[in-house]
Amino acid sequence: MLSTEQVEFYRQNGYLKVESLFTAEEIEELGSEMVRVIENWGSETIGWQGPWRDRYLVEEERLNTKAVFMHNPHFYSSAWGRVIFHQRLVEAVQGLIGESVQWHHTVLHAKPPELGTPFPMHQDYPFYPHDGLDFVDCLVHLDDTPFESGCLEVVPGSHHNGPLEHITGSDTAPHLPIDQYHPDFIETVKIPALAGDVIFFSYCAIHWSDCNRTDQWRKSIRFGYHTPDMRPINHDPEAPYNNIVVGGFKSNRSSTSNYKGQLSINSQLLLSHDCWIAD
Repeated sequence: MLSTEQVEFYRQNGYLKVESLFTAEEIEELGSEMVRVIENWGSETIGWQGPWRDRYLVEEERLNTKAVFMHNPHFYSSAWGRVIFHQRLVEAVQGLIGESVQWHHTVLHAKPPELGTPFPMHQDYPFYPHDGLDFVDCLVHLDDTPFESGCLEVVPGSHHNGPLEHITGSDTAPHLPIDQYHPDFIETVKIPALAGDVIFFSYCAIHWSDCNRTDQWRKSIRFGYHTPDMRPINHDPEAPYNNIVVGGFKSNRSSTSNYKGQLSINSQLLLSHDCWIAD
């Protein structure tokens, strides 16, 4: 359970690190399972493409970075399916956005040793825009992540600006304009973490991370959760939008349900019928 001070810190700054949310035993199991997933199903790329690389990397590094990304590790490992419902993780999210919580995604972000890819300044909002702001990304660390391994860096309070315009296109991952947003002139907070720590941040928080220049892997898993009443932008309001509810209850946004009121009426009729009189 998060403290009042932790919740207030998140609301003011748009991020929160919770230490040792996962136990050493849990991290050992999940880390081993993730290695199996990567070895069986993973593939290495240079990371996000785009012109931003010219500004974030020196010339000899631009084509030599390494990354392993993977969506939905629960497709390959039951251990990772269980984490979606992890009690302490879900309770922390509930403390930030309310009792009712819906899962949205699980994504592996792995930076291999010796030039694991950087990520430019961006918000996560453009990747999965919804019609609300109660969307929390949760970065679960499977490895110790010091400064040198390319830990997460956040612009405190930037989530208050809401969604910002990003550079997009078929040849680039969404990122903020580099002439306006770059770590050379935008102050950020580095958030080193240990295995088992979780960093929660708003999908409107501006963040980035540098290269992993160590000889160790930097593996983390991002879980996305939001309130169940939110829908993707441009989603047909009449079409269903459902996903796994991990906490609380999802109310029907539509008032057209044929069962509304009918169940209570039927219950009253049944209770008044002679056959329900106890012996």
